Formats: sequence, structure tokens, C-alpha cells
Amino acid sequence: MKTLDACGVSCPEPLLMLKNALKTEKEVILFVNSKNVLDNCRDYAGKNGFSVNAAACADKYELHISAKK
Repeated sequence: MKTLDACGVSCPEPLLMLKNALKTEKEVILFVNSKNVLDNCRDYAGKNGFSVNAAACADKYELHISAKK
């Protein structure tokens, strides 16, 4: 499992970070602080066959992305 912190990082960098991590990892936790970035990363992961759970944590969002079993 890999954990990425993309808080304060502008698009499209968080999505590129996620894409690169999913090439080698079956499970990624991604922290973002923008609803737009959250939506883009959730949509990308869902469209590419990954299971996505998102939760708001204080002033940021946590996405738990994993390969479907």
C-alpha cells in the first residue's frame, strides 16, 4: 500500500501521482484538499476498475483506492 499527500498540489498533478502509483500498487491512500481533485481522482479510479472510498477528514479528503477483488 502506498500513501500519497497531494494537499496543496494543483491539477493535474494529483491525478498523475495517482496514475503512477496505481501502476505498481494494488492499494493507495490519497489525501487531497480540493473537492475538484477529489472528484477527478475518484472518477479516474472508478472508470479504471478500482474500488474507491472517500471520506472528509478535517480540512482535507482521504481517498482509499484498491483493486477490486
